[in-house]
This record gives sequence, structure tokens and C-alpha cells, in this order.
Amino acid sequence: MSKRQYMLQSCGRTAKRRPPKPRQHLYLVVDDWERGYSVRKIDVDSDADTIELDEDAEPLPEPPVIRFRAPHCLLWYFGGHGTNILAMPVSSEADNAFPVLDTKTLGLTVCAHPGGQKVYPKPVFASVAGKLYMMVAFSVCVLGAPPPCNEDTQTQWSWTILSASAPVKSSCIISYAVHPDGRTLFVSESELKSTFSLDTENLSWRCQGNWVMPFKGQAYFDEELDAWVGLCRHKGGIGYVCSCDVATAAECGSMPAWKLGKDQLFSADDERHLGATLLYMGNSTYCLIESLIHNYNQPFKCCRDLRRSRVLYVTKFCLKYDKNGELRTRRLSARSYEMVEGHELNEPCSTPVAFWM
Repeated sequence: MSKRQYMLQSCGRTAKRRPPKPRQHLYLVVDDWERGYSVRKIDVDSDADTIELDEDAEPLPEPPVIRFRAPHCLLWYFGGHGTNILAMPVSSEADNAFPVLDTKTLGLTVCAHPGGQKVYPKPVFASVAGKLYMMVAFSVCVLGAPPPCNEDTQTQWSWTILSASAPVKSSCIISYAVHPDGRTLFVSESELKSTFSLDTENLSWRCQGNWVMPFKGQAYFDEELDAWVGLCRHKGGIGYVCSCDVATAAECGSMPAWKLGKDQLFSADDERHLGATLLYMGNSTYCLIESLIHNYNQPFKCCRDLRRSRVLYVTKFCLKYDKNGELRTRRLSARSYEMVEGHELNEPCSTPVAFWM
């Protein structure tokens, strides 16, 4: 019997293939250079054995993507937006501007400081609706898209400072998250123990009530879980992730229901622990970066006149609810990297500065 070959006939239209989504990477900003900071690029999707011991930690990838010459102890002035890393500590009194690295093109752009003046209070960065919002003290500064390249004009990338002051001081913000409507930013603060929201379309603030989101730092909307997800800030929950129902953009009044994860990701009681940062990679997948003093750096207490050795544990995991409704994690990969601080000062920003872009 002869074999027949069948072919699917075209229906007259050729389906257009979607261009592949640019591959993203983890970028770490570290103070491992005696003259400033290095940006290190890490591929968290590569196959890696689970590493549990400090002695097995590998060096950070060489060479660095870039180095920024700047004073130390200013890590919290680095911000991220889209594919850009804002190096705000790198500036001079003369130009009142700082460089911005585009991790996609590796090009450098100069951006002016808000109002032409350096930022001194601790800022809080949040990307909303394609713009970067930076809260500094009671001011809100907005950075849009960079100006187009034009040989005839020398327009500098600059900020817009909102006329209305924020109802909360940036140094008091303990957690923040972007609403899934894509336009509303929620922030919780410690002084009044309240939560406020900023509608970035009409630039109006609203008090959501005398309640505080259960997160420490930034939380992310997880579409599959239909909830905000972040690191828990409550005593007994530090070292765990938690999820929280999304508050309504209109006045919420009371705190939404939230749930603590079942699996501990790190121990804040470890005397070597310095801080941890959680990044969202999409599709309920997350990356946790924990910074610890290397175990051969004894005593572990911070001290001067000593360049500390640190270990950075990078863990990729996914989140889901089990059949009992418990929030569970499943580790996908784990690696550790060692570094030596490029200075002998106590860095006030102990939380790793990292970006997924």
C-alpha cells in the first residue's frame, strides 16, 4: 500500500510570528570597587547546581558591565526603570546631572537631577504607566521617556516635579506596590500607619485608610495568584513571602486579606544576614537575592577598618497555592557569589540593589 503524504494547505494568510521577547537578566549593583560601584550581569536561567555553603561561592561574573566612580555608602540612590539603571550617586557640582546606563544597548545617557539639584533624602523609585516616579521627602518627581536623538537639538533628559506635595515622607515609606489598573501607586508609611494611593493620570492622592500593607519594600502584582506578593515585614514572618488581596483603587477603608507563605526563604536572625531583595520575573516566578557576611569574617558584627567579605545567594523560585490554599514555593535554581567590599565603611544600605531587566 502506498503511503500518502498530507500537507496542511494555507488558508490564504500567513501568520506573522511575534518577535521573541528580549531575554532579561539580573543586574547587581555592588560596592566591590575601591573607587565606586560595579554593575554585574547574572544569568539566573542558566543551569546551576544548588549551592548551600559559603566556601562553594563563585566570584561575581567578570568583567563588570560597567563601573561608576562615585563615593561609597550611596547604594540606595541607584534606581531602575525599563532597561535603564540610574546612577544618581555619580555626578559633579558642575553639571548637576548623572549617567543612565541602558542595559539593552549599553549606551550611556545623561539625565539632569530634579530641579538641577542633587537628591539627598533617601528616595523611593516606582515605575508606573511607562514613567518613573521618585519620591524624595514630600516631593514627587516624574521621569518620562528620554528625548529623541537629534543632532540639531541638545535637549537633556529631565524630571518633572509635581506641584502637589505627597502626604507621606519618603523615608517613612515601608512598602509600596503598583495596582493592576496600571495607573495607581499604593504606598504604606510608618508614622501614621496608613496607606495612600497616587492616581498617576489625574495626579491626585487618596488616603486608603489606617492600615499598612504586610510587605517590606516593593511588592508585585502576580496575575496568576491575583494578588500582590512581597517579602513579609511582620515579626514571625520575616524571611517568608506573603500575598495580599489587591485593594480597590477607590478608598478601601480596611486592610485587604493577606496570607503568609509556608516556606522560609532566609533567616533574619542569622547574625551574618545583611538584607534581602525580591524581584518579580513574571509568570509567578521570583528571584531572591540575600546578602550575608562571609562565614570566615569573624566576628560578624559590622566594624570599621575592615573590608568585609560578603556572600550573595541568588535563588530563583515559583509560587503557587496548594490544594489546601497554602502559599508554597518551589525552588528552581540557586547560586552563590562572593565579593569583597571596596571600602572600609559601614554601608547604610544593606539590602542588595538589584534589577530584573
